[in-house]
Amino acid sequence: MIREIRTKVVVFIGCFLFTGALWAYGGGSGTTSACKKPKFSDFNPVHLAEVAPESGFSFVANKYTQESELTVTVKKKPVVVQVTPQSGGLLVTGQLPMGLAGNYARIVITAKSSSGCKGQGGWLIKVSGSDGATDDL
Repeated sequence: MIREIRTKVVVFIGCFLFTGALWAYGGGSGTTSACKKPKFSDFNPVHLAEVAPESGFSFVANKYTQESELTVTVKKKPVVVQVTPQSGGLLVTGQLPMGLAGNYARIVITAKSSSGCKGQGGWLIKVSGSDGATDDL
C-alpha cells in the first residue's frame, strides 16, 4: 500500500517536471506572435492586360507592409513609386520604365513587415507598340 502511494507520488511529480520542461520551450506560452507577411492585391492594370508604353500602374499593400522596405522592379529595373496610406494598407502607384514597348513585363514587388517577415508579389502585363526600330530595306 505504501509502495503504491510512493509510486503515484513519484509519477505525479514526474508529470509536473516534464510539463514544466515543455513550457520552457514555448509550448503554449501564448507570447509568440505569428509572422504577419506583407501581401499585395488590387493590381491595376490586371494580370496579362495590354497597356501602352510608360503607362501607370497601381496596387494595394496590406497594413503589415513597411513603406521603407517596399521595392518595385520591372524587368529588373527599379521603379520609383508613390505610396499613399489608406484604410487597411497602402496604395502604391508607379510608371513603367522606358524601353518596354512590344514586350511582356513582370512587375515585381518585395517588402518586409515591421516584424521582419518578407513578402513578394507581382503580375505580368503586355506592353503594346514597337521598340521604334524600323526596317528601311
